[in-house]
Amino acid sequence: KTKENSSLKVKVEAVDLCYRYQAVVIDGVKVKESPWWLKQRLISAGMRPINNIVDVTNYVLLEMGQPLHAFDYEKLEGKKIIVRHAKGGEKIKALDGNDYKLNKEMLVISDAKKPAAIAGVMGGEATGVTEKTTTIVLESATFDPVSVRHTARALNLRSDSSNLFEKGLSTEATAAALSRAANLIMQIAGGKAGSNLFD
Repeated sequence: KTKENSSLKVKVEAVDLCYRYQAVVIDGVKVKESPWWLKQRLISAGMRPINNIVDVTNYVLLEMGQPLHAFDYEKLEGKKIIVRHAKGGEKIKALDGNDYKLNKEMLVISDAKKPAAIAGVMGGEATGVTEKTTTIVLESATFDPVSVRHTARALNLRSDSSNLFEKGLSTEATAAALSRAANLIMQIAGGKAGSNLFD
């Protein structure tokens, strides 16, 4: 399954492990500290505020139980997202700053050249959102729960996202969460939709 328009190409190769993948490009965002109300709600839930984009994804995760992830669009090689099995021996530096060696059983979100995230577990540092980010790709997806659990266990890497994905999430929940997060991001960080919705 491949979907594309002028700004992004999305391909789901591992349909056995990714039941639904939705994404939208948001242009012209200003990454900065979140407003107080948002930081307060995250802190009261035991989460550390990072920046307005990441904070919105975490807030919607708490609010709707659907994990989301934001990539820096400019850092995605070939402006592609490919949901595929990892290649044996591939490595990724995750957002926790550690390097992880992947195997063929694991699912990754990749750009044209390299893994950009360990699907359902954690994003990669190389494509993460920073203060310099101006365009993001916002992702909302559902992954095979057994695959996520095996990957998290094999890498000894747990996250709020992996804990939820391991329980098995509805493919119907991705759209509402993506819409909620995109609207909040545009309110808080500015920007506008820069692509059609990939589904």
